[in-house]
Amino acid sequence: MIQFTWQQLRELYRRGFVLFLIAPVIVAIVVIPEFVQHIVEIKIGMFDSRAAGHALANDPQRWTAGYFKLAGLLIAMLATARYWGARANGGKWWRLDQIAWVPLIVAALLFAFVPGIPDLLRAYVPVWLYYTLYTVFSLVTLPLIVPIVAALAGDRRVGLLGNYWRNFYWREWRWVPLLLVLLVAAYAPGMALHYGFHWIAVGQPAVLLWPIMVLDSLAVGLIASMAGAAFSLTYEAARPASI
Repeated sequence: MIQFTWQQLRELYRRGFVLFLIAPVIVAIVVIPEFVQHIVEIKIGMFDSRAAGHALANDPQRWTAGYFKLAGLLIAMLATARYWGARANGGKWWRLDQIAWVPLIVAALLFAFVPGIPDLLRAYVPVWLYYTLYTVFSLVTLPLIVPIVAALAGDRRVGLLGNYWRNFYWREWRWVPLLLVLLVAAYAPGMALHYGFHWIAVGQPAVLLWPIMVLDSLAVGLIASMAGAAFSLTYEAARPASI
């Protein structure tokens, strides 16, 4: 098990970095809106000082750009998972018709809305019970990552009425620890660089600030490429046979 996990981690970092070379357009999905947000941040003076950074953290202009950045981050992660899944199955990642759309939509809706069920009870239960329920409902959706990535990869075995859909939940729980390990390893380098670049950028002259922001945008791209690779590797471990 240790050797298998080590192999998965090595492949995670290989895929995360090599995506910049073989599919830069996917990385650009998040790098461009991230850099646009930095343009806004520099314009409003967010990096002039640490006090200015704290004061402007919730500036409406920054958050308007931030919403596009967050959307780009999610899309880039999914596109990365789609890229590796399609590549393994002999497809083209940009061929959206090859995605198993119905299973994807069903699994994605469950993943998005099941953790919100405790919110319906929030006004009627103690705070501790609400947070306990929220944690439990969030955890029980984790195995849904496998059918989501499978559908993105075009794996047609993920049917609404097939044995896979009826039985996947209990079978996929064993892959949740691998997913968590890979996600921690995926986020760690990019987030460290992201916060490091923001720390260094404060008070720097423009001649240094702009290159730092370029590097920071690439660091966010690394987060997306690594996280997408983590999703794809978890799916491949759970479904070793290609379609």
